Amino acid sequence: MNKEELLRYESASLVIEKDRVLTFSNISCPLGCRYCFANEIVRHFQDNKGAYLSEEQFQLLEQLPPDITSIMLGCDTEFLQNKTQALRTMVRLSTIGKDLSVITKLSLDDELIASLARINSTMKANGSFLLFSVSLACTDSKNTWEPGVSSVAARAMTLRKATCAGIDTMVAIRPLIPTVARCELDEIVDMTKDYTFGYYSGPLYLKELDDSIITTAELDALGCVVSKEAEDVKWMPDGNKFLRIDTPDLLAYLKDKVEHSGRILFEGAADGMNYLRRCKYAQHRNKGHCI
Repeated sequence: MNKEELLRYESASLVIEKDRVLTFSNISCPLGCRYCFANEIVRHFQDNKGAYLSEEQFQLLEQLPPDITSIMLGCDTEFLQNKTQALRTMVRLSTIGKDLSVITKLSLDDELIASLARINSTMKANGSFLLFSVSLACTDSKNTWEPGVSSVAARAMTLRKATCAGIDTMVAIRPLIPTVARCELDEIVDMTKDYTFGYYSGPLYLKELDDSIITTAELDALGCVVSKEAEDVKWMPDGNKFLRIDTPDLLAYLKDKVEHSGRILFEGAADGMNYLRRCKYAQHRNKGHCI
């Protein structure tokens, strides 16, 4: 894509990054996680009341060139908070030949899982696939960080149901919360490793350091690496500046735990999708297996 085309997409709150496009809805997330940046994201249109995808966004997504292979849905909200709108959006996109990625912190009922499985079947028939991620960032400290989110057990069950329904699944341990105990990471991996092909994690992003979330002393003690100043985050619309907080020792521990469990820790969902795409191509040619 040339610069003019990229700007055309971004002006419609669609961010192109490498071989993927990220969709932004201007719909606030109701879950209230303390680490969340979603409701801080700068909106391009202040009078926009929000839509899962506007007609303009649909049309642009339907015109994506072949080298853009995947669509990451709901990057600024909980995409499945409105089942009807979410399914309507996914059904429309299921036939355009692009892979879809959806992530949730919710506990999904059997009916919704069945609907996602039908969408996945349609996509596979069209040469694409659905990647379904469940977010599990902590266990014992859930009430501190994710008070409005479904229970850990319920989300793990959602992951299991989706996998049993034939949907490719991942677990997002994201953000990697610096103060999360290692035993919490162990618990997440141990309860999910049989129902996912991989995991992904990422830094904690904050508008500014806030002692009510995590203190500077804690960051220092945990060996965190904090960006010197707020910077534009490349996968968000322009104008969104955040501090990036990495916790290298904790990430290394998580990587080791995941690998000892026979799974892969990816940098993000997009890397997991590329892995799946390669595996499915290999299976098609060689009748092999990824896992």
